[in-house]
Amino acid sequence: MPELPEVETMVRGLRPALVGRTVPRIELHDPFLLQGCTAEEFSRRGRDIKVAEVSRRGKWVVIGLVGHEGLIVIQPRMTGGFWLVEPPRPEHIRLTFRLAEPDASVWFCDARRLGKIIWFDDRAQAEAAFARSHGPDALAITRAELAERLKRTARSIKPTLMDQKVVAGIGNIYADEILFASGIHPTRESSRLTAAELDRLHAAIAPVLATAIAAEGSSFDAGYRTVLGLEGGFLAVNSMYGRAGEPCKGCGSPVEKTKIPGLIGRPTYLCPRCQPVRPSRGK
Repeated sequence: MPELPEVETMVRGLRPALVGRTVPRIELHDPFLLQGCTAEEFSRRGRDIKVAEVSRRGKWVVIGLVGHEGLIVIQPRMTGGFWLVEPPRPEHIRLTFRLAEPDASVWFCDARRLGKIIWFDDRAQAEAAFARSHGPDALAITRAELAERLKRTARSIKPTLMDQKVVAGIGNIYADEILFASGIHPTRESSRLTAAELDRLHAAIAPVLATAIAAEGSSFDAGYRTVLGLEGGFLAVNSMYGRAGEPCKGCGSPVEKTKIPGLIGRPTYLCPRCQPVRPSRGK
């Protein structure tokens, strides 16, 4: 956490608050998260700037500045998030954008200090970092790209989907939802998926993520809130995550909770009837 829907929700919430706005200063409260320049240089660069864009690359938030070739990239990772209202835990504030309007601020908080704040000197440097860390975005990957990437690995399909260098943006919750929607068992070998399975898998990715974005993401603990401090609503309408023992929405069989190799400490939810270990011939 956060995954693509949560980061996309952050970006959509930040755009009206930041794009076109003047930022007299950016206050870095925790240099431990900073990469790409010193804290002193970050503070100097972050004076009297104007935000040109707020966008997303995979699970990264990208902030472009007017008159600057550089980019501020923030990786929320496990517990990072943005707030447009006063954060309830001020000790977790790591970065503050002080806006020109009186008392207006945007805060980046990170309880476990696992996120990263990076100032790239130019777009070329940022694009190189994106290319090293990301495969195609989950909302943009084509069926051909997905098939080409999956055929390279004998890993189980679930950890492969969660590998950001294979496809960017999918994490634990949405991998379970996508695999259920496509009728594929999480341990199926990626390179052995049939053409029909690949069709279903590719067709499931965008709708699952779009539904989660519309619900403003998933809040299964206090680690994720929207920029207004609200819980995401996806886990009220999802099919798998957190529903062990409940009837499957597809067939009525009990949803199973298990663990699979390659995902230490992360639970997997599936329907053994809708997602058989071995698919029927031709499926």
